[in-house]
Amino acid sequence: MANEYLIDIHNYISDRLVSAENKKKEAEADADSASRRFFEGQLEEWRQMRNYLASKVDLKTQKYF
Repeated sequence: MANEYLIDIHNYISDRLVSAENKKKEAEADADSASRRFFEGQLEEWRQMRNYLASKVDLKTQKYF
């Protein structure tokens, strides 16, 4: 059961990463450096969360992403 929650969490993180990447590209196209930096920060935070889960919580026998 806990494994199902981890899958949902990883799916949520994947969705947030895609969304932040798309918004960062839009900000780059609009030459909006403040928004670009904001979304770069979001990307870094989501990647840190994923790395933490992968190293501390995920089952070693399962690939989540």
